[in-house]
Amino acid sequence: MQLGKMYLVKEYCWFLYPTKELASTTGPRWSSVRRWPSDEERTVAYRDAKWLSQAFKCNVGVVEPKTSFVLLEQDKDHFKVLDSNGNIGWIRSDDFSKNFKVLNEKKNNL
Repeated sequence: MQLGKMYLVKEYCWFLYPTKELASTTGPRWSSVRRWPSDEERTVAYRDAKWLSQAFKCNVGVVEPKTSFVLLEQDKDHFKVLDSNGNIGWIRSDDFSKNFKVLNEKKNNL
């Protein structure tokens, strides 16, 4: 993992929590949605994010498969990210390198 680098979500929808404490409180069951094929997975992820938002009185987002984010901070299995939609929050993953891939940066040849 490299702070400041851009990463690609390999698969699954990941919940994006407004705080590290909330991401930790909800536990591993609420880190991602990985039970269904892609379209149904997205539907379930957004439904569950809405439920979590209402339950915790905050805004829980979703980071979808094949989207990117910049890694801003890391604390064990909690990662603060800036997603491709401009949202900042925390995701939880117990195997970062399995779930996310660093994107190669192209160098300008001027």
